[in-house]
Amino acid sequence: MTASAFQEAGQTLFRLVSLQRSPGELSRLIKFLSQDELQRGKRLLDPKKREDFHTGRGLLREVLAEVTREEPGEIRIAEGDHGKPYLPYHQGAKAICFNVSHSGSFLLVAVSVERHVGVDLELVREDLEFHPMAKRYFSTREQEELFSLPPAEQLSAFYRCWTRKEAYLKGTGSGFSQPSTCFDVSLLPGQPVALLGHRVSPDEVGRWSIDDLPVPQGYCAAVAVEK
Repeated sequence: MTASAFQEAGQTLFRLVSLQRSPGELSRLIKFLSQDELQRGKRLLDPKKREDFHTGRGLLREVLAEVTREEPGEIRIAEGDHGKPYLPYHQGAKAICFNVSHSGSFLLVAVSVERHVGVDLELVREDLEFHPMAKRYFSTREQEELFSLPPAEQLSAFYRCWTRKEAYLKGTGSGFSQPSTCFDVSLLPGQPVALLGHRVSPDEVGRWSIDDLPVPQGYCAAVAVEK
C-alpha cells in the first residue's frame, strides 16, 4: 500500500475512486468479476445502477489486489450474515479487513489490518426530506441536538450523523439489525467526532474510533475502526 495509492485516516487507509469509466475500461473491469457478482449485476434493472455495480466491484478488486498481492480476478470475497464483505483467506493473524461504500459517482474503500472497519459515503442532496429519517433512525439525543441547530445548519449535521452511524454499523458487521437508535454519535459543529454512548453495549464506546473523511464538495463520508 503506497502513499500515492492510499490516504490515511487514523489506523485506516482509504481510497476514493471515480465510477465514471469509458466502455473499454468497464469491459476490462468486468473481466475481474465472479459469476455471482455478474449475476447480482444482471438483476439490477436500471442500466446505470447495473453499470455502477459492475464498475464498483471491479475497482474494489483492483484496490484489494494492491493489498493482497493477488490478481484482481482471483480474489475471493465472501459476505457475513448481514452482508458485510470480507476476505476468507486473509483472516486470523494479520487479518486484512476492508469495507466499501459508493454514492453518486464515487467509490470509497477503507482497509485496515487486524481491526474491523466500516465506511460510508453519501452524496449530499439539498432537497432531501431528512426530518422523517432523523426521527426514525436517530437516537433521542441526536434528534434533540440536530433540531436545536439553526435550520440552515441542519442538513449538514444530518449527513454528519448519518455517515458516522452508518460507518459504525457497517464496521460492527451488524448493519441495521442493530437498532440505530440505541447509540449516539456526535453531530454538532465543532464537536469532536466520536461514538458518545451505547445503551445496549456501553463498552462499545471505548472499542471504536470514528473519523470524518476528506471527500469532494457535495459529499459526506465517515469511517469507523475498531481500536
